[in-house]
Amino acid sequence: MITSRQLEQALERRLEGSAHFVVTAEVRPGGKAVVEVDGEEAPITLAELSAINKGLREEFGEALDDVELQVGSPGVGRPFKVERQYRKHFGKLVEVLLTDGTQVEGVLESHGPQGLGVRILEAAKIRGRKPKLSEDITVIPFTAIKGTQATIKLN
Repeated sequence: MITSRQLEQALERRLEGSAHFVVTAEVRPGGKAVVEVDGEEAPITLAELSAINKGLREEFGEALDDVELQVGSPGVGRPFKVERQYRKHFGKLVEVLLTDGTQVEGVLESHGPQGLGVRILEAAKIRGRKPKLSEDITVIPFTAIKGTQATIKLN
């Protein structure tokens, strides 16, 4: 049976030189391998995910016969797991869940050793108006963050 590390290394070799990156590669108890891959500039396509699945099956051969392999992309509304996901979302709307249970929504401006730089959406003072982005960037330390995820506003 293959290990999570072997799966991750095979994915990294397969994705080397491409605009795609590994978000998750793990082999779970019960013979289930879960792989999440994302793209830097654009979301990964179904055809690309299918090619990754086929390539992994070819590389591992019989070692994957007893394993259910799931290859997908991280969905919207799922917390970020790796730094490249943060970089992909610079300039985009994110929702940050703080350890005290509060949520902050704003535009992700930076990701560094101190934390996340976010221009926070401030509620409008007049009822019925759209919230405005703050002029200043607020740095939220990683110790205060429980999770960060992309968000979409539908008008």
